[in-house]
Amino acid sequence: MRSNWQNKLIQFMRGRYGFFDPLNKMLLLLTAILLIINIFITIPFFNFLPLLLLLIVYYRFFSKRIYVRSNENQKYLRWQNKIKNFFKLKKEAFQYRKSYKYFHCPNCKKTLRAPKGKGKIKITCSQCHQQFVKKV
Repeated sequence: MRSNWQNKLIQFMRGRYGFFDPLNKMLLLLTAILLIINIFITIPFFNFLPLLLLLIVYYRFFSKRIYVRSNENQKYLRWQNKIKNFFKLKKEAFQYRKSYKYFHCPNCKKTLRAPKGKGKIKITCSQCHQQFVKKV
């Protein structure tokens, strides 16, 4: 059986976002990092920034605009994946630097690779299907 305060809390949260998504987690982590930095380095702007970030987390959590909060999270996840893929590609390019040559398509800028030591080869981009000649 639920107590009166639990029913009030359930009623209050009905129709609200109430989801601790990856964007909220990142904002809370950033808040904690800024608070720790603020202990050692006192800068006037850093005094208010953690509080502002915490207010944003609460605002997102209690917001009734569920669709907007979900879209914000999706934009954050796309941005996060772009950064992860960038570093993953750099790691792969470094790992296989002796056997592959990495370059970008002149049309769509997609990163492509070709085996080293083949001389001049004709390459077709897998994304935009443009053909170009490259020395590898």
